[in-house]
Amino acid sequence: MAWEISGRKISMVGVVGSGNIGPDIALYFSKVLHKHGIPVIVVDIDEKALKLGEARVKGKVGRGVKTRAFREEEAASMIKNISWTKDYSKLSGVDLIIEAATEDIGIKRKIFSELEKICPKTTIFASNSSHIEPEVIFAETKNKERGFVIHYFFPAERSIIVEIVPGKDSSSGIVDFLKKFYE
Repeated sequence: MAWEISGRKISMVGVVGSGNIGPDIALYFSKVLHKHGIPVIVVDIDEKALKLGEARVKGKVGRGVKTRAFREEEAASMIKNISWTKDYSKLSGVDLIIEAATEDIGIKRKIFSELEKICPKTTIFASNSSHIEPEVIFAETKNKERGFVIHYFFPAERSIIVEIVPGKDSSSGIVDFLKKFYE
């Protein structure tokens, strides 16, 4: 399935990084997108981080069931909607990727360099960086117009606010799409 907003379809979303905030971003996406049948894929190079991230999401969703924030069927759908993997190739068909790795410019650039090799040119790339500008993060990418910082506030799955920070080369059309996507 796909969700269409402003002429752009979202049929799959990716999160790179299963450390501090990546799992919460994945849960945010799953809460919104599971109803539309849109899967969320979390990738991390560390198997332990993936397991901890998955356990954290399951714990938060379980608490949501206990407090009646979620029905059991809804909770099961949200959990099933997120896949956890070390395999970057699973991101090859995503429409939007949020990188939530450590605040190291070298690591961020390496991630986006790898993603640029496997993702379609229409995939939106975003970093959850709290202080590194898009021009710095995406300096070495070929398609700078698709690079953004989308900063989530903690806890990401419950916060209704995100900062959308375009770079000087970012597409205004994608900015408009992102504003509507996050409404």
